[in-house]
Amino acid sequence: MKKSFILFLFISGITIGCGSSGTKETRNYLENFNPYNEPYFQYQWYLSYTKNDFTRTLQVDPNASIHILDAWKTSLGEDVLVAVIDNNFEVTHKDLQANIYDYYNIDYNSKNVENDSDESSHGTATAGFVAAVANGYGIVGTAPAAKLLLIQQFFDDDAYTIKAFEYARKRGAKIISNSWGTGHVSEAVAAELAYLKDQNITIFFASGNNGPTGDNGNQNLDMPGVYDESELPSVIGVGATNEFNRLASYSNYGKNIDILAPGGDIPDLGGLGLLGLDDTGAKGSPYSSYTFQNHYTLYIDDAHAFHIGTSFACPIAAGVAALMLSANPTLTPEDIRTILIQTADKIESDEVYYDENGFNLKRAYGKVNAAKAVEMAKSYTTTTTP
Repeated sequence: MKKSFILFLFISGITIGCGSSGTKETRNYLENFNPYNEPYFQYQWYLSYTKNDFTRTLQVDPNASIHILDAWKTSLGEDVLVAVIDNNFEVTHKDLQANIYDYYNIDYNSKNVENDSDESSHGTATAGFVAAVANGYGIVGTAPAAKLLLIQQFFDDDAYTIKAFEYARKRGAKIISNSWGTGHVSEAVAAELAYLKDQNITIFFASGNNGPTGDNGNQNLDMPGVYDESELPSVIGVGATNEFNRLASYSNYGKNIDILAPGGDIPDLGGLGLLGLDDTGAKGSPYSSYTFQNHYTLYIDDAHAFHIGTSFACPIAAGVAALMLSANPTLTPEDIRTILIQTADKIESDEVYYDENGFNLKRAYGKVNAAKAVEMAKSYTTTTTP
């Protein structure tokens, strides 16, 4: 059986030797960083709002982003290794290759992690939302100076799953992003994730997409028979918001989901996706133009595509954690969780109730605010429980 990779596609502190902030190459990268040199950054509404025809015509809320620009003044994620466990990766993608530390296929014990079938380029996309390179080519990732450990692991088998997490630990990852879930996590995997947290590794899981399903909409993960990775106490569970700065129509929720991040929304409901990476050429999407509401048309090359889902909210949140760890390498996983919660923006707060702890069942503690999170992280010294 294969894992459930949480995907919707719109239209069809370690110091790493090759990327330490002390090297001349990395210093130049940081000094010369300008996201507006990336041709598609103007369409990355989820990172920062850019006032242009695209955002005006599609009525993007200026507060729908994670407010990344002020966070980048402090950190770009340098000296942080982020592992991404997913189904496949295009390791030669121009917007990814320079930030790849290493890659490995756990299922087949090989270095072949490419998309060689009719499966989606899910892993390429999720990795890009963490750390797509700022190189003047396409988009930019949330933490564009972080390094990526790409781990292909697709089988729903405890032994393989644990092996993937152990590979990430042994290679020095401080953050692990997981845009998948089983809904029936085993005791063995739960124990492994608890162990990783004890080893000072911060783990993110997407909450999943189960709606809209009739009158029920989003799925409550607390319902009988559901025991999802995203609700484990050792994990930071991530739901999704849309371009209107509202809860995404498909985003699963539960009493142990922690935060939200932009994931876009379903086109048939008037939603807008997140512009990210797609496998290049024949392996990727055959479409080069997207027609949105109000007949707005955007032309995109075949190495990029629009995506929606908690699959893509998760790596954005993980990327913010990389910014935080880069700013303050002493942070623990619980510190990171606490800071993300305490600095989150309360979406729809004029319409829904957040309790005395700042929690709403469907909206968790709110949406990630990168600028506030990194600012708090810089001087954070004490772990507290919200």
